[in-house]
Amino acid sequence: MHTADDLASILRRIDGKGYKAYRDIQGEYDLGTCIVQIDYVQSDPFAPPSRLRVTVSQERAAIPEELFASPVRKAAAEDFLTRSFARAIGKFHQAARGTGKAPVLGIDRPGQEILPRTSMQMDEAKVQARFVLGLPARGRTILGRQAEDLLLKTVPRLAQDALVASNLDLVAMGRHVEICEDQEFLRQALTGRGLAAFVGNGAVLPRESGISDRPLGFEQAVPFASPQGMQVQFQLPNQGLVSGMGIPQGVTLIVGGGYHGKSTLLQALERSVYNHVPEDGRELVVIDGSAVKIRAEDGRSVAGVDIEPFISQLPMGRETSAFSSDNASGSTSQAANIMEALEAGSSLLLVG
Repeated sequence: MHTADDLASILRRIDGKGYKAYRDIQGEYDLGTCIVQIDYVQSDPFAPPSRLRVTVSQERAAIPEELFASPVRKAAAEDFLTRSFARAIGKFHQAARGTGKAPVLGIDRPGQEILPRTSMQMDEAKVQARFVLGLPARGRTILGRQAEDLLLKTVPRLAQDALVASNLDLVAMGRHVEICEDQEFLRQALTGRGLAAFVGNGAVLPRESGISDRPLGFEQAVPFASPQGMQVQFQLPNQGLVSGMGIPQGVTLIVGGGYHGKSTLLQALERSVYNHVPEDGRELVVIDGSAVKIRAEDGRSVAGVDIEPFISQLPMGRETSAFSSDNASGSTSQAANIMEALEAGSSLLLVG
């Protein structure tokens, strides 16, 4: 493994040379506080950015083992650390300006869902962030000194700030992990109670806007309250006893007038195949993980799908047992969507 001095020496040697000389830095470097692996070096300042990994040993990171003791907890902890690393990048971004179209520094920026992520990997031995970096240049000439500052100062500082327990809000991290664990517990418990979905009392279902998945302000939104006849309770591992509406398996029809929340409820349910972050409002909204939203997609392409259960006769005697079209109608596209969902193993369809 190379050292920090080796990396600095290479960057000083290629300073002012053509951009392709950056390929000389590809490799693995022990910087003392962390290990930096440069896996891919971009060929041009306007090409997709270079791909790197920074690894901190658990001896240094000291992330409490209980936060990643199970697959669900591990996914939530890695999700939290990805968000932490993204925030740390934001703090350094202004001081590390680059050229071209690539971001100076970037990592997967999660939305409201807690998902398993390849951007962060953690186990008993290490914590590793995987990110991109736009190597600095003036035109197509290497700025080696700026790259040295980025790789030998900024990246280790990012790792220190975002991946080491002493610099993290471990209370918030624990809550992130526990909320995810509770949602997964709820989802697994649905079948045994004969339920397809659960919507917790107090849930905030409306979103901020049509283009935002963030919750509507809590002072504006009406918290969800279950009809008495559908109310059920669950004992969760971390939050304890919770109450809400249990939607039974079978056919459930949601009806009501305009602005009564039918679409809002359906949208919340379709997104709740995923676990959500604290303060999202949907932390106690879960649904069978195989659920699929079905809708008409006029003009979509369909290839070899058996839609015969819905449509058996087409003009000119066209077969529907292996239906194909580059421009399906609304009804045929909806039939294809249903059949594809069933073939993929879905046991719950949401039709809006």
